[in-house]
Amino acid sequence: MIVRRYRPDDALALAEVFHHAVHVTAARDYGPSQLDAWSSAPLPDRFADREADGRIVWVAEDAARVVGFIELEPNGHIDCFYCHPRGAGTALYDALEAGARGMEQLFVDASKTARPFFERRGFEVIEAQNVDRGGVTLMNFRMEKRQAPPAPRR
Repeated sequence: MIVRRYRPDDALALAEVFHHAVHVTAARDYGPSQLDAWSSAPLPDRFADREADGRIVWVAEDAARVVGFIELEPNGHIDCFYCHPRGAGTALYDALEAGARGMEQLFVDASKTARPFFERRGFEVIEAQNVDRGGVTLMNFRMEKRQAPPAPRR
């Protein structure tokens, strides 16, 4: 497996990974109407030009097939983090954490499904949140992790 930076031609693959992760991986924690509100279909336009606003996107490939992605916004917010359950999550998160050196904290709005992953990496729940998606409520968790300060330059 390799982890690399996002390319514009990744949009369709990211849309498919996102939709699959929502409807397969998160299905144990959310009901059918919640899953449909979260992702009704793979929408490549939603994933076009992902780095235009300063976010960094890492993509995991296994045998030349995109199997996951993670996004870091300039303020330390982890926006999207979706993958097929093939071990890509750890590799993607490790790339993000390396890219976040020097940030005082990371924060994420983690789904019920993702919460244990982030807790194992030192994130703490700040609050449970109810998010409205087209009249359907989904619960997630605002989580934060304080980062070690950057090493002083010599």
